[in-house]
Amino acid sequence: MEKLLEKIFNPGSVAVIGASEVPGKAAERRTRSLIEGGYKGDIHLINPKRSELFGRKAYPTIIDVNKQVDLVMIVVAPRFLTSAVADSIKMGAKGIIIITAGLGETGEEGKRIEAEILEMASKAGANVIGPNCSGMFSASVDMNLLGVPPLKKGGLSVIAQSGNVIDSLTHYAKMRGTGFSKIISAGNAVGVKFHEYIDYLKDDPDTKAIMVYLEGIKEGSELVRVAREAIKQKPIVALKVGRTGAGGRAAASHTGSLAGDDLIVDAAFRQVGITRVSNVDELFDMAEVFSRSPLPKSNRVAILSEGGGDNSIAADNAGKHGIEVPILSKTTQEKMRPFLLEGMPAHNPIDYGGTAEENPHMITECCKVCMEDDQIDALFITGFFGGFKDIIASHVGKLEEQTSQELVELVQKYKKPLLVNTSFAREPIPSLEILKSHGIPVFDSSERTAQCLGALMQYARDKGKIMGMKIPQGVPKPRPSSSAIFKSVREQGRNNLLETESRELLSGYGIKLPEARLAKDPKEAMRTAKELGCPVAMKVVSPDIIHKSDAGGVKLGLEQPQVEKAFEEIIRNAENVTQRSRILGVLISPMVPPGQECIVGMIRDHQFGAVLMFGLGGIFVEVMKDVSFKVAPLAEEDIDEIVEGIKGYKVLTGIRGKKPKDINAIKDIIAKLSQMVIDHPEIQEIDLNPIIVHEKGASIVDSRVIIRASDYILISTFRKDKSNNRI
Repeated sequence: MEKLLEKIFNPGSVAVIGASEVPGKAAERRTRSLIEGGYKGDIHLINPKRSELFGRKAYPTIIDVNKQVDLVMIVVAPRFLTSAVADSIKMGAKGIIIITAGLGETGEEGKRIEAEILEMASKAGANVIGPNCSGMFSASVDMNLLGVPPLKKGGLSVIAQSGNVIDSLTHYAKMRGTGFSKIISAGNAVGVKFHEYIDYLKDDPDTKAIMVYLEGIKEGSELVRVAREAIKQKPIVALKVGRTGAGGRAAASHTGSLAGDDLIVDAAFRQVGITRVSNVDELFDMAEVFSRSPLPKSNRVAILSEGGGDNSIAADNAGKHGIEVPILSKTTQEKMRPFLLEGMPAHNPIDYGGTAEENPHMITECCKVCMEDDQIDALFITGFFGGFKDIIASHVGKLEEQTSQELVELVQKYKKPLLVNTSFAREPIPSLEILKSHGIPVFDSSERTAQCLGALMQYARDKGKIMGMKIPQGVPKPRPSSSAIFKSVREQGRNNLLETESRELLSGYGIKLPEARLAKDPKEAMRTAKELGCPVAMKVVSPDIIHKSDAGGVKLGLEQPQVEKAFEEIIRNAENVTQRSRILGVLISPMVPPGQECIVGMIRDHQFGAVLMFGLGGIFVEVMKDVSFKVAPLAEEDIDEIVEGIKGYKVLTGIRGKKPKDINAIKDIIAKLSQMVIDHPEIQEIDLNPIIVHEKGASIVDSRVIIRASDYILISTFRKDKSNNRI
């Protein structure tokens, strides 16, 4: 894929099918930007009605070019698209950019055309970009197929499903004097997928940060895999829309009802170190900071200003975004005091008011002291730097320019990030232009400054963590014993495993379970309870009853004399849901010792595949929805984070005199469950709920497993109640 994408981003020749000179047309704008952008390769313009365009020879068809073409951009009506793609393939095209809209996004006929195009391209080893896209830009060969004004070369690369978002980003870049390496309008993304673009850009030496705008995610598990590798080399900032969409799903398991689409997107992005944002301006700001700032070693910042108010605001914003504002060491404070007014505290934040306004060089001295302190990882200047000329005196402007140059040199020497917040940020002030041109971010918002710095610190942590991770390969290795269980379930026309079957499945992966036995009549139930020891729990076993409690199929804490009557009640309640022949019996197990309720589950997400979930039970999960998610396969660090990432984690470590619970037992269950769902992609959902975690060990009290519906043939069976308990 990399070699093929190389021809897309660095083609030796480009053809435009549907090229036009009619002002304002999509084809005209893109043809013009290609020619005027300085592309040095061969350009072939295709238009059957013209013999010349833009003073260049035009061809009736691409076949008439009579030489190989590396990259083709197609701007024609849908009815001409299939033949245009076929001709492009005949001419050896390795990349085909389809601007044409009105295809898969409009209906079945459009989807049929897309499928036909993709099949042709796949057989020929050609890559399709789009359709319904805006084109692309590659600074390495001065190729502008976006139809936008000339773009400056720089370290940002963009992959977006929206042409409007690309227009906004290029406008921001123009205002900021920032440039791009690559821009890809992915459109419907039926051919080259997002993770394939990222895989290419991670090795692009000119790309320093990757911006992504997503409307939908395809092959999310591949995105996770590739992004994890890319993050080791460069940051990814993503704007994924659809947060407020109807993310609910009809789910048989508790895990499914908790796992909304956007929650999983958030979890997947956090897991691999992708920085998620909510707006286009935020997307640009983050990427620009990431691409030009040195990475901090930790999250400790020194805040400096000429006033206490701005310092206080900045400190609050820093705390909001996970940044520590530590008290400076006594040594650093002593070094700082000569540059402050007498009696002014030097602890952090630092107020250089009264000295720096007339002599901005004091800012340099204060920053230098902070840069030299190993306990400070970044600097945050706030206030009205750049405006001293207007506020204090005109001659101070030149001194500010000198200070800016000194600050640039400090960052270059000490390799610590410096971000500046000033109310003059939007004005063309020489001192601020010096900072911006040398990669020091300048914002007019204290909030945005702290947000960007906090995200930069988080990326540095994520990168360091991922660099040291041993990530499982995620190669399925189905176990015969498990496959046999699924085969039996399918042959019976079911998609839900009986609890006896789910227990067998879990045991096959070394997951310990409390002892349990199936009783088929009251007398056997009495004997079983006596042998296992009372009190016992009793649960109905039937392929038609998933939610056993709702059907009156569960009795808890039963002593020996109560067992026979409880068995009869459970069977009677179950007969209100299904026929007696569909009730296999009652599962009996000893009541487990008290402990902390937890839930572990898995949902086979339509975007990311197998997603594991963990949370505390009871009110924590039912009311507070305090759960965390990770995409399988899980590394050891992922398992630590899925458990330790919930808000109620301290409950497990022991609070209010309670002893800590066996957290490693929970992690062991999650690790084995992760391997199970990788080995067996037919598993759709799993609920281990509740799991009672003790001071030593953990007891899985109930387990539910659902396999993929496409793997079984539904067999109609008699139901007394059409609203039965089977979901």
